Amino acid sequence: GVAEGDLLIGLPSSGVHSNGYSFVRKVVEISGLSWSSPCPWAQSSLGEALLAPTRLYVKQALAAARLGGVHALAHITGGGLTENPPRVLPEGLACEIDLGAWQLPPVFAWLAQTANMSEPELLKTFNCGIGMILVVAPDRAAALTALLREAGERVVMLGEVGGGQGVGYTGTLW
Repeated sequence: GVAEGDLLIGLPSSGVHSNGYSFVRKVVEISGLSWSSPCPWAQSSLGEALLAPTRLYVKQALAAARLGGVHALAHITGGGLTENPPRVLPEGLACEIDLGAWQLPPVFAWLAQTANMSEPELLKTFNCGIGMILVVAPDRAAALTALLREAGERVVMLGEVGGGQGVGYTGTLW
């Protein structure tokens, strides 16, 4: 099971995924843009960029589980990075995540800026670029990272499991 000192491996999301769309619709309304407007951060319409298909992680998760050392998986859905990882942790343990470990994708920066969201609000609402977290034994992290990279994944070393509860953050998204 999950233990203090386990490492957190993040797999990138493809965008907003399937959560937060009622809020996204309000942000688009606030922005004054339409779904067919040119996207401020990508070479497409705003609608096409915001509706990027949700990534699936089944193949990667199964391959990692077969290799061994995966203690838990946290799919980052509604509730974002703040609410999802604690669901896979036993009482008395917390996720310690370094927000400087990856670059916030432009879609989330645009949403935050347009809706005047604070960093804690953004982290509790969206996946912020991390769609899946693997909680792994430290002695298996290198092998699992290599397996995931060979499968074409961009792997993000997010942090580790420590004492406490919930999610603690270091660094900043912007």
